[in-house]
Amino acid sequence: MSLLESTILDNNQFGFRSGYSTTQASMLITDKIQRAIESKLYSCGIFLDFSKAFDTVDHNILLAKLEHCGMRGLANEWFRSYLTNRQQFISLNNFDSDPLQIPCGVLQGSVLGPVLFLIYINDFTNCSSVFDFHLFADDSNLFYTHGDLQHLERNVNRELSEISLWLRANKLSLNITKTHFVIFHPHQR
Repeated sequence: MSLLESTILDNNQFGFRSGYSTTQASMLITDKIQRAIESKLYSCGIFLDFSKAFDTVDHNILLAKLEHCGMRGLANEWFRSYLTNRQQFISLNNFDSDPLQIPCGVLQGSVLGPVLFLIYINDFTNCSSVFDFHLFADDSNLFYTHGDLQHLERNVNRELSEISLWLRANKLSLNITKTHFVIFHPHQR
């Protein structure tokens, strides 16, 4: 495990990390649901998918988050240089389009892209004190359990407002067609 993984990244992040996997995250989630059902509690599972997450990372926000993680001075300037002044163009049948500036995003397929994205969303788990988070890169699973269904509904909706504020502050959005929720409940209820 690298220094980055052991000191900076949230333990609930299972994506792009050695020793972490979707299988491990799925087992933890399944166990949580099963224990709630056995305890005769209601659980709400919310399954979020960030829309074009890697492409919408705001460079200034990312640089501020890198600085907060301790990457200051020359190291932060190196990342600024890496992220900014990038261009892209299309080449088709010996024709090249005009280059366009890439104003945001991290490079997918690069070694740094996933790491930078994980740092970008690392504070996501801080936006709610009641949800249990299980993250896998741009997919996030949130869980909340309670004995009273109306109480669960009120708290989930209140906390989803906090999630929405975090998303807006970080210039991210949800892919609504891939975002779902499920209420898990004991059989006799």
